Amino acid sequence: MANIYPQISIRSKNELAKQISSVKLPFEGALSLINNVIENYDTYWKDSKKSEPQKRKYVRTAVGTPLDTLLKAIDKKLLQTHDKLIPGFIFGGVKGKSHIAAAYHLVGNRNKRILLKMDISRFFEKITRERVFYFFNKKCNCSVKASNLLADLCCVPKGKKGSTDPTKTIARGFPTSSRLAIWTNLETFLKLRHTVTKKLKNHDPQTVIFVDDIGISASRTSKESLDEIRKSVQKILLSHDRNQPLPANKGKTKIIPFSEGAEHLGLLLGRNKISIGRKTKSRMATIRSLVGKSRGETKKSLIKREASYYRYKKQIEETII
Repeated sequence: MANIYPQISIRSKNELAKQISSVKLPFEGALSLINNVIENYDTYWKDSKKSEPQKRKYVRTAVGTPLDTLLKAIDKKLLQTHDKLIPGFIFGGVKGKSHIAAAYHLVGNRNKRILLKMDISRFFEKITRERVFYFFNKKCNCSVKASNLLADLCCVPKGKKGSTDPTKTIARGFPTSSRLAIWTNLETFLKLRHTVTKKLKNHDPQTVIFVDDIGISASRTSKESLDEIRKSVQKILLSHDRNQPLPANKGKTKIIPFSEGAEHLGLLLGRNKISIGRKTKSRMATIRSLVGKSRGETKKSLIKREASYYRYKKQIEETII
């Protein structure tokens, strides 16, 4: 399957500097940036306020630091440029493929549909530094030295910053993380889609991967049939790649007919269309109510928020894939 992966072929730190260089970041500047980040790596990232320690979920940020500049360059020059290789059913972390497009994909071509929605548990934390090294070394034809460097730049220790956990994983929140999450699990996702398509071949099956969210829809089939698909998908996620098990979050696994208000990625799925989901609709109603009761700067702020929701609503309604 080598032809489905980006052939980056970096052999050294100098070659990395050359590949990420640009008019704004010439070679010497790129090399200096890499050396700076290597020397000061741990001081350039921290746990974001978006982290949820009670759920052992840590979002990392390097915004405003040389590390962020370097990671954005790696993402743009080494990863984003190969987005065209990523299969069409994979959304999220791919340029021009939004959650709106992903939800619309599930509408399919036939009616009377049903949805199976799943979530991979602690997805980023399941992707280890060794896995990232393997991707760059074995799939992208980079040298051992370059693969180690890239893996070290994109991964951090598991747990709260300062943790002594020896395991390093993809850093949730870094510019490179979403694309690496796709590439390091691509063959599992391909196997998943192939299995779903084969088992539901007469029911217009549609599969969507949006980072760690999985949506599968089909026409004129039962909840029992979708439950069998669920079992197959969970097995594939856990065992297709023994070095990269991906456990499903059972609490977020649901099977819902479109006729009963199926939602995916916060959007309501309907016959030949999608629309805003219940939570967004509730927020819009709340803001609309507050606008009438407010004055001055507060009212202006609420009106701007209301306008942004209506722009979002219009964007959804105009989506045609």
